[in-house]
Amino acid sequence: MLTSTTSEAFLDSNTTKIVLFTLGEATDHRGRLISDVWGMSDETLESTHDYIQWLFPIPEGNSYNDFAPLLNDEAANWFHRNPELQAQQKISLDRMVGFFGLKATGSGFEAASHLNERDHLWLRQFDHNHRRISRIIRSVYLCHQPELARSFCDVMIQIGQRQGDVSDASVRFWKTAIS
Repeated sequence: MLTSTTSEAFLDSNTTKIVLFTLGEATDHRGRLISDVWGMSDETLESTHDYIQWLFPIPEGNSYNDFAPLLNDEAANWFHRNPELQAQQKISLDRMVGFFGLKATGSGFEAASHLNERDHLWLRQFDHNHRRISRIIRSVYLCHQPELARSFCDVMIQIGQRQGDVSDASVRFWKTAIS
């Protein structure tokens, strides 16, 4: 486990913010710990748009959260070297998997019995959650968990096309996120 006193070992503030937030040792820009985000209701996750960038950092910024740190090579390498960071990111992924109406299995993910288009808006053709899914896939991949990213990507495509109306454009974005 790292402590905030070890932040001096990081070369830049993005890496410090990402690593310490992911380990539950620092808060995001709104004062939330990672465990606070994990504890949000599905309704809050749906209506709040500034947490996903902290759970799943990528190199590119966006207009929804200028305060979120961007993933750089140094931060990605911390994930590569630290199994605790990977485990924390997996917990974040499992929380979002539940939000999307899926569940983790021993070998990947599958639809939960309660999955439906009314409650799980990502199954619709044009939904903002498609961007969240792209971000999740890309972040997990860039944080040195490529098999996990591929497994998540594959199930989202399979379920999105079989049980939903996910567009071909979204599927292309998801596939591109792991290439």
